[in-house]
Amino acid sequence: MGFLLGAFGKLMAGKRVRQLQARMVSVQSQLRRATRDIANMERFLTQQERNIKTQNQAYMSNMMFGMSAGMQGSIWSALEAGGMGADRVAELRAIQENGGNMYAALQGNEATMFTNVQQQMTTMFQYQQQAMQSALMQQNTMLENNFETYKEMQLQPLKDLEEDLTVEKESLETQIQLAQNDYKSMQEMEKAGAENLVPRYTGQS
Repeated sequence: MGFLLGAFGKLMAGKRVRQLQARMVSVQSQLRRATRDIANMERFLTQQERNIKTQNQAYMSNMMFGMSAGMQGSIWSALEAGGMGADRVAELRAIQENGGNMYAALQGNEATMFTNVQQQMTTMFQYQQQAMQSALMQQNTMLENNFETYKEMQLQPLKDLEEDLTVEKESLETQIQLAQNDYKSMQEMEKAGAENLVPRYTGQS
């Protein structure tokens, strides 16, 4: 009886071990894929955030460049509005644009007027520059906060899956160990039962 119980138990335990091992292979494959997907998603989202910051920085740099280029034009307009004749302004501007020494061509109080206007425009430009840089920093901070929330939303399902698969993997490891122990126990029972089936001879006739 022990032989039959052991043989049947070994058969069922072996089947259980194989089923659990097959499930373990599947879970391990899914777990590796989930971990890889998380890493890929994190890289993708980080690159997206970096691209947006780069675009914002490029936009701000273009704005700065446009402001800097427009400042010189504003200086000429301010000089004309400040009392320097339009013809004189056009003359000085032509000297500068043609590569001449415009400063050497300034006469009388023109140098003082030009210096004052230039300082005013430079101060205004610096103020605008600081304001834009501050706005960019605030925008980047807001972007980081919003992107962190967005990243969590995108990654959470994958992280949940990874956690579930990790828990299942640990459970399967325990179940496989128990099933293997059962297999060994049934194997020993079968062996003991087989030995009991062998006739014992006393050697007496």
